[in-house]
Amino acid sequence: MTIYRKTSGFRLNGITGVLILVGFIVAMYFIIKYTLIALTFVAPLLLIATLLIDHTVVTNYLKWIGSTLKSNWPLGVGAILFTIFGYALVFPFLFGKAILKKKFKQAKQQFENERQGELIDFEEIESKPNQEKPLELPELKKQTGGSAYDKYFDS
Repeated sequence: MTIYRKTSGFRLNGITGVLILVGFIVAMYFIIKYTLIALTFVAPLLLIATLLIDHTVVTNYLKWIGSTLKSNWPLGVGAILFTIFGYALVFPFLFGKAILKKKFKQAKQQFENERQGELIDFEEIESKPNQEKPLELPELKKQTGGSAYDKYFDS
């Protein structure tokens, strides 16, 4: 005798789970495919932007490839091939690195300015002592016959 539980709503069985997984994988495939196609066209512009923002990022990357080629040539050749064929991934990476480097540099500069103070432009104005006669205040008149409290202030 089989007992069925009454469930409310949608029942997920094995086939439905597999179909959802396949649909998710297909959707991710198309998202990645079209993203890489877009990056293929945008990557050269990102390289130019990287060079304008901070050219040392690109030169350091090329130095890293050169040092890797000298120390471990199979890895260096692989890095060169990945840079050539995977430029749609390498150039956005370098662009992101340049942006982060610029942001860190700005944050460091802002911290230093807050810590040490910022130099400002100023114009020196000649200062002359006040030639006018100092202001004289009228003398206070003492009150006579005040309260018992006032006797403490009499000298």
